Amino acid sequence: MKINKLKGVLDYYGEDAKRFQIVRNVSTEICEAYGYSEVITPIIEQSDVFIRSAGEQSDIVGKEMYIFKDRGDREIALKPESTASVMRMVVENKLYVNPGVKKYYYCSPNFRYERPQAGRFRQFYQFGVETMCEESPYLDAEVIEMAYRIVKKLGISKVCVYINTLGSDESRKVYTKELKSYFEGYLNELCPDCQRRFEKNPLRMLDCKVDANTTIMKNAPKIGDYLQEEDNEYFNKLCAALDALNVPYVINPRLVRGLDYYTNDIFEIIYEEENSPYNGLALIAGGRYNNLGQEFDGPQIPSIGFGMGVERMMGVISELDTYKDNEKCKVAVLTLSETCKVEGLLLANYLRENGFLSFLDYKNNNLKPQFKLCDRENVDYILIIGDDEVSNNVIRAKNVKTNEQIDLPIEKLNEYFGIKKEKAYAYKH
Repeated sequence: MKINKLKGVLDYYGEDAKRFQIVRNVSTEICEAYGYSEVITPIIEQSDVFIRSAGEQSDIVGKEMYIFKDRGDREIALKPESTASVMRMVVENKLYVNPGVKKYYYCSPNFRYERPQAGRFRQFYQFGVETMCEESPYLDAEVIEMAYRIVKKLGISKVCVYINTLGSDESRKVYTKELKSYFEGYLNELCPDCQRRFEKNPLRMLDCKVDANTTIMKNAPKIGDYLQEEDNEYFNKLCAALDALNVPYVINPRLVRGLDYYTNDIFEIIYEEENSPYNGLALIAGGRYNNLGQEFDGPQIPSIGFGMGVERMMGVISELDTYKDNEKCKVAVLTLSETCKVEGLLLANYLRENGFLSFLDYKNNNLKPQFKLCDRENVDYILIIGDDEVSNNVIRAKNVKTNEQIDLPIEKLNEYFGIKKEKAYAYKH
């Protein structure tokens, strides 16, 4: 019987693997420039890690988590998102006792039982950041700006940054009461999910995809009308900082996030291209969560973070073909005899040490199959070494793009490739 991969999971090879590396490497480089360091958390956790943090009424817990009993009869979950795992790590290891802002990033596989479609998979990778032990609208603005910078660096321009505030605990209590009072008379007209959320978390009703465009939802109370003065002041400072950082944004009073732990400001960076299967999907989303540490029996740890769907980013940059990684120059080293194979290895390694991608044919000594290698790898230069070349201290060099071919004195190799190194390559004969 033929064995295939499971539904909703992907293999990465060829161009997909390259795009995965591009998304991860660009994001890592930008985050490290902002002072973030990498953390790696387990793929499996006690299910309570996510039930406590995401909320029992969230779609993740109610519909999407992979939960199973291990041999010790413990309830285990495959990680559906990473923020809760990072907070569990911080509380368990008491990392919050050290002074200063904690800045972490990660790139981790997550698992959700979803209906597979463009941008949604059952195993997917999430690149994310968590910034802990500090609360400031200026820090929040920096986190949003960093997320926006990643998107722009990847060559994606057709996006909109949506922001909103959920306010403090006190503001949300008042607002939640008003929402329940408003929706109570319409429950029979709303979807089953909204009816379920009504009791536990009415805020999540605003995130409903089924009833989103109904008059009932459009006329629902807005959180902005119930914010305390300090909440408004905090949000206004955030907006002013984003203006100063030249981050374009739209305030969306209906924006909520799908997890219960969010507080204060939240944001989504949405891809907007009508003809794309990714249109309307969030490429990056996140916000502030100040109370999550207490769910793990730790102290209140003011925090803000975001998650980025790596597969969604890969799909968009593939669709646009706008991001061009700074690919290294490709050089093929061709050898014409068995005695030149070691020289070919040495020359290829010398080029690799100096930032080039080098390719060799380890078996053939005639040119025809080696030229096929050049075509497959789409090389920029071809260097040919035979016994005569070694004896005369030259290399036959061809620029594939210009078709120019010369006998290059070996001492001129550095100059030919712009290698800034005092010591030149030399044959070992």
